[in-house]
Amino acid sequence: MVDRGIEERERLRAVGALIGVPVSVTDDDDWELDEAGLRVGLGWYAQRGHGRDEAVALALLQLWESVRGERVTPERARRGRSIVSGRPAAQPLVAAVVRLQAAAELLTALPGMRDRLASAMARSLPEGLGEQARHLQWVALLLAAGFGAPAPTDGADAEVAAEWDALQRASERGDALQRVLAPDPGRGALDRFERALALLLPPYERLLARDARDRGWGEAPRGAEAQEHEGGGASDDFGAAGAGGDAAQQAPDEGGQDGEASAPEDDERARAGEGRQTAEGADLFAAEQAGFVSALLATPLPAEGALLEAMSLPPLEGAPRSSDDPREAGGGAAAANGGLAFSDYRGRAGELADAIERMRAVWARVIAERVAQVRGIGRRPVPEGEMLSPEALARAVAEARAGVARPAAFLRRETRPRRRRRAGSTDYVLLVDRSASMQGRIADAAADAALIMMEALAGVERDVAHAEQRAGIELDLDIRTALVLFDAEPLVVKPLSRGLDDEARRRMDSGIRSPRGSTNDGAALLTAAQQLGIAPGAAGASAAAAADGVERRRLVLLVSDGGSNDPVAAARELRRLRAAGVDVHGIGIGSDEIVRRYAPSSRRVDDPSGIAEAILDLVESELP
Repeated sequence: MVDRGIEERERLRAVGALIGVPVSVTDDDDWELDEAGLRVGLGWYAQRGHGRDEAVALALLQLWESVRGERVTPERARRGRSIVSGRPAAQPLVAAVVRLQAAAELLTALPGMRDRLASAMARSLPEGLGEQARHLQWVALLLAAGFGAPAPTDGADAEVAAEWDALQRASERGDALQRVLAPDPGRGALDRFERALALLLPPYERLLARDARDRGWGEAPRGAEAQEHEGGGASDDFGAAGAGGDAAQQAPDEGGQDGEASAPEDDERARAGEGRQTAEGADLFAAEQAGFVSALLATPLPAEGALLEAMSLPPLEGAPRSSDDPREAGGGAAAANGGLAFSDYRGRAGELADAIERMRAVWARVIAERVAQVRGIGRRPVPEGEMLSPEALARAVAEARAGVARPAAFLRRETRPRRRRRAGSTDYVLLVDRSASMQGRIADAAADAALIMMEALAGVERDVAHAEQRAGIELDLDIRTALVLFDAEPLVVKPLSRGLDDEARRRMDSGIRSPRGSTNDGAALLTAAQQLGIAPGAAGASAAAAADGVERRRLVLLVSDGGSNDPVAAARELRRLRAAGVDVHGIGIGSDEIVRRYAPSSRRVDDPSGIAEAILDLVESELP
């Protein structure tokens, strides 16, 4: 008879092998990472009152949610981090949705874990739900229902219960929650995540706003506003992290009443009824949420960066990265120089929607050509068809003499995808000069052009995925983009990856609109080569992105108003890129120097508003 403990340990090891991480299992309390892999300590769960069966189920869920989630569904992980970055108050709900969807995916693969996970969640829920803030009661109800545990609505606040009843009535069958949590072969992980937030975030924020008012916080901390919008903020391309990020953060009043001097900042405290968010209110809010998360959504694993680094896993493709440049830390310099607040980015993108759609549309005919089917004579002989196959005739005669009633001797007309002669998958690297000379209209036009290109090509990626799903074929049209800003040094705003996340949007716009320093286009070209994996220093994410086995066309577009710190180095890097088969195009803003140095694939734009049009022309001229 197989020992139950050994069987469960082997299951954990098997899941580790499935997600590409060596796993060893112990009974102590620690989860540790080293070069050998991940050591799972089941005692971590025993300390929290879970038996061995529940501990194993929860450990499986942790592996599925964290390690597998970062590697298999990185776009969902990136989106969650982006939303929490803009609205920290949403962190409990975002973490709960990620865990619930991971649990649903795990139970699809291992349905025998269902009862154990439901039992573990029921044990974790607070006994007195009414002691929690309303918005945290909402998350607790979602966790209970999502894991199949009894939802403790009896102790819930009346407003929470009303929101819960409205959720149950959201669909005729009363299963709205399960529909956004359950795996759906027709929808990707990111789509399901955003649908879940579109359903669950508005009531969460209404309850959070009520908690903030009742507890004297004023507005809900850090942009967690109650929004009365249709469909929820997560239902569009910008999602819940769009407008309302830091704008809802209100500073304390600078002066007291009747002209009295304000109290020193260190002595500032919130008092009930003040109606403003001050130090004590924010601290209490953070402590309450942290206590809830540690009780219901705790994880024994280290932070994301340490996890990936210790396991020697490839970094997340396209994940937001903290800048090494302190000038980008908070976007304050950008705001001072006229940069858009992130909450305004969506509005600016709306104003440029026509230009975005024009660039997106140039790829539409490529997609249409690859989806289109052609009629022709097949190559495989069959018993019945439109014409006799000369190559199959001898074999058919032999089969007939051997007694085969219907030898395969004919060719049949069939429909098949159009033959592709050029690689369609394309990598774009956009290099934008942000040196001191790129001021005013030039900086604004360059920022708009980058926005148009990045948003349009992210849209093309979605168009390709939709066409592949409808046609049921692979189109070999994998679109990736990278964005590098450069002055005296290059700054990678968006590493080479698919799609576009909110953090890259913010850094792209604020960075371009903050000109400074000199022009080191040689370093920018070297960085482009590293992103494409064809230069020294192309390690980690760059090497992994470049060496994915897909045949790709590679384009580099450089936008500058001329000048160079080191034209010799720039010429060397330009030769390196072109020798590797990369098409490099220069766009000179009122500059013949760029036209000369990047000839023959270069052009001059005298009016900065023509930058976007020049990029559109280049994208169209380089279609596969």
